[in-house]
Parts: sequence; C-alpha cells; structure tokens
Amino acid sequence: MTAQPEPRRSCGGVLGTLVIVGAVIVGTVLVSPDLHLTDLRDAAIDPLAGVPGSGGDGYTFMATTPGGNPVTWPCDGTIEVEVNPQGAPEGYAALIASAVGQVNDASGFTFEVVGETDDRELRERGAGPVLLAWADEEEVPELAGTTAGTTAGIGGASYLQGPGGGGHAVGGMVVLDTDTPGGFLRRWDLEPVLVHELVHVLGLGHSEDPSQLMAPEYASQRGLGDADLAGLQALREVACS
Repeated sequence: MTAQPEPRRSCGGVLGTLVIVGAVIVGTVLVSPDLHLTDLRDAAIDPLAGVPGSGGDGYTFMATTPGGNPVTWPCDGTIEVEVNPQGAPEGYAALIASAVGQVNDASGFTFEVVGETDDRELRERGAGPVLLAWADEEEVPELAGTTAGTTAGIGGASYLQGPGGGGHAVGGMVVLDTDTPGGFLRRWDLEPVLVHELVHVLGLGHSEDPSQLMAPEYASQRGLGDADLAGLQALREVACS
C-alpha cells in the first residue's frame, strides 16, 4: 500500500535510538501518514542511524537531500519543545534545561521549552513543536531494544522535502525509556542520553569514533566530542548558507 504525497512536497522523518549494553545505538525510519517507507530509502539505509558515507571525519547525517546536503532546521528562529511529564523522573525539568542548554551552546541552534502538554502522538509527528516524553516498550515498541541491550531513548525529526530536492526539519520527537532511571543508567546519566537524542533531532547521525557521544556504543561519554561538534558546525553552515 502506497500513500500519495502532496504534489509539491513530501513529509518524512528519521529516528535514532540509543540502546544500553554498554550501549549500542541503532536507528530506524519513521514516516508520516502521507509517505510510504520506500520513499525514504535514501534517508536511512542501514540499521545504524546516519546515511552511510555522509558527513565528515567522525560524524554522519541522519538524512540528506539528493544533492548530498544534510537535512536540518532553518537557520533562524527557535525549535519549540513541548514536554509530556507522564512517567518522568524527579527533577526532569532541571535535566531538560541542562541538556537543552548544552545542545544550544554547542550547535548554534536554539531549542526552547515552551511548556507542558498531554500530547502522546509519539510515532508519526508532522510539523510543530518537538515532543519530549517518557514511555515504555508497550507504548513505543522501539524501546524494547535489541539482543544487545535495553533502549534508553529514541529521537529524530520530521522534515519536508520540495520538488527541487531541498528540505528542512519541521518537527520531531524524543522519547526516553521509563525503565532507564534506577537501572543500568543512574538518573544523572540521563543527561548525555537526552543530549544524544536532541542532536539526532538536529540532524546528526552516528559516529564510528567510540569516544564521541554520538558513537554506536555508549561508554559513559560525558559530553560532545570534537567530531560531534564538527558535525553540528556542518549542520549550522548548511542551515545558514
């Protein structure tokens, strides 16, 4: 069954997931109701979030245009974030504020938490605020993880692509696993997980360098590495060109 996209634009999304072993990161594709999965083959080809061969030394992009440019957010304005606190750990507001501040400082983009919501459309998001929420694997099957371990969180953006081949992000989501606090990760370890997922929302994929926060394996990295920062700078340069 193939849905027909609008004549002048299509909407899709790319989602990255963080799995704890150590932790292995895998990715998948989420699509909006008006776009069939096959239309997004070029956006995320293999199980690791990030288009193979995209990006630069130590980083990849979550999705690229036919011309090879990364898909990210417009240069100006803010990226609004709404928080659904259902299932959130104690102190979640401070956790979010700290992670958002770290990503804003590092990227040049501006996430802004605009309030709380009871919205729980966690799968097929279109244009609008980025939804940040907590859930379990019954509600979001991707949180079940893999044979490698338990999923700590997932994140990604929805984007529009026009007939000329360009595209930009218009919405997104981050979901953290309600089973994570008190488990393998301590509560204060949630911040790098949240930073990782917010960076996915901006459009950065995974790194083959194990020292980077965006690496396929989580090894207690506490902050964004040099390759992560280079990737964010590349996204910003494309957005503002």
